[in-house]
Amino acid sequence: MKVYFLSSTPCILTLNGAYFGLTDTFERFVELSPADNLFVQFTPENGLPIQFFLNENIRFHPPKGCEIYLLKNGLAVYAKDFPPSDLTLKTIAQEREDKTLVTVFRQGEIQLSIERSDGFYLATLPPSFEQTTITFHKGFLILNSPTELAVFNLKGDLLLLEKVNEFHLEENMLVATLPLSDRLLRTAECQWRLEQDTLTQTAFSITQRATFELGLDGNKSEFSPTSENVRDEILPYAFFESVLIGADYTQFLNDELKEKANALKNFLGDFSSVVLTKNPCVCGLVRKKSERLFEVDEYVVEIKDGKIVDIRSE
Repeated sequence: MKVYFLSSTPCILTLNGAYFGLTDTFERFVELSPADNLFVQFTPENGLPIQFFLNENIRFHPPKGCEIYLLKNGLAVYAKDFPPSDLTLKTIAQEREDKTLVTVFRQGEIQLSIERSDGFYLATLPPSFEQTTITFHKGFLILNSPTELAVFNLKGDLLLLEKVNEFHLEENMLVATLPLSDRLLRTAECQWRLEQDTLTQTAFSITQRATFELGLDGNKSEFSPTSENVRDEILPYAFFESVLIGADYTQFLNDELKEKANALKNFLGDFSSVVLTKNPCVCGLVRKKSERLFEVDEYVVEIKDGKIVDIRSE
């Protein structure tokens, strides 16, 4: 079966001690049999390695530090939580607003502490927050690294964690541009409303090649007259993403499917995210099975005259 290897930071990958190559967030695969019980090791530059035996057990019990994604044609191993090699205490960033003191520090893992008169709150951050800017905004805490954005309330609850190209804050809104796939040159323009310790996504649109946009916020979608192929490529992902965030997904359906919109949503079921494939008309819906274990179901979208006329599981 195909086994895809990815890592949150660049790593050397070895299989049974033999060098296989470098890993990062771009998937690379090899044909393997779990019966071979290969010893896998991801070795990062600044951290201890993640290592485990790859056998049938991995489908049910992900190795420590890894997320496992069960795919139609195999599985993906994503190494992300590497044991730290340095346990010394280092302050990365610190800001105070009134009686609230916020500190991002490294002691093994990168951590966030929030000290307030009503308590002390602690959370763990991804490795990308080795460089962090702290911003207070309307009772929320915004942390941004060179590649990621995290939003917490002042009780230490993580409300948002996304890779971002750029973002800005408005009165009660967070607006950000998210990378979707460098291979397809797509980004997502997203908005969230900040209110009462919660974050609610209110808009989502997709941009491809910085030219054509598809709106998912209920407003009119505009396309160049020559953008039909681009629009059709974007539409499947836009449809699934709008179902996920609760936007108006019926705008992408033909009249026949619109009458079955509720049944269609039930057919798709609950999912936590949408992933692209090499075929723009096929998207993967990610469902969480257990801690660090996910299943990816692929769905094929058929488009005619700029509308979805059929959706089927692959």
